Amino acid sequence: MTKQNKAFKFRLLPNKEQAVLLAKTFGCVRFV
Repeated sequence: MTKQNKAFKFRLLPNKEQAVLLAKTFGCVRFV
């Protein structure tokens, strides 16, 4: 469940690049 924790931390980050990376990593997340 560490991946989910990381996802939350990434979501808190205001960096769009981070969000894009997360979305690519998860594939399901696409709120960019």
